[in-house]
Amino acid sequence: MKTYDWLVVGGGMAGAALGYELTSQGFSVLILEQYPTLQGATRYSYGGLAYWSGTSELTRVLCQEGKERHRILSEELDSTTEFRELDLVLTIAADCNPENVAASYANFASPPKLLTVKEGCELEPLLNPDAIAGVLTVPHGHIHPEKTTEAYLQAFRRKGGELAITQVIELVRENHSIKGVKTTHQPYYAANTVISTGGISRTLLKASGINVRLYFTHAEMIEIPTANLKLRTLVMPANTQRFQL
Repeated sequence: MKTYDWLVVGGGMAGAALGYELTSQGFSVLILEQYPTLQGATRYSYGGLAYWSGTSELTRVLCQEGKERHRILSEELDSTTEFRELDLVLTIAADCNPENVAASYANFASPPKLLTVKEGCELEPLLNPDAIAGVLTVPHGHIHPEKTTEAYLQAFRRKGGELAITQVIELVRENHSIKGVKTTHQPYYAANTVISTGGISRTLLKASGINVRLYFTHAEMIEIPTANLKLRTLVMPANTQRFQL
């Protein structure tokens, strides 16, 4: 049975990117993904790159390096990620003080600019002026999550990486080491195993007797047919209210 240098469980954006970087360093890598068409967080991601939002020295460096990386990534992977910059519009509710909301963003690497209701509606004509007290705006990166993931996987395979569509059901343990994984089809073995399965990572690890404090936030969304409306910008609320649901 072949033993890989690395097994990456999960072929979403994180797993695909990691697999690509590992093969670029000369390692033998197998990515295991249970769905032929992605069904996890990558599938539902809006693809935002908030590289303006670093608050510490470390996150500011990561944001800047990420911005520079994404600018050249399509060329490196030889396939488009559809990277672009959009105007992010953060709406301020009518019952909120715009200056106070703007002040709460002051510690970011590139604080958003406060605009009046009139200026905000000029930037995004589909805004309802009666529902807002103003807006914040800042340039915001954006990629196509599924196309970016596919670009990583294609480049990964060109470098000799392998991809298997199968479901991992548990890890193979020997004493205190992980030697590989069991899938619905067969076991796979490697010197190193990475779990990159998003919200189900904790469940998978627990099934293998590994308890970790790994939690993910969850949100509800409604998927609708494509509408004829076309926004000029990316619109989000400045004050997140989903935690109150």
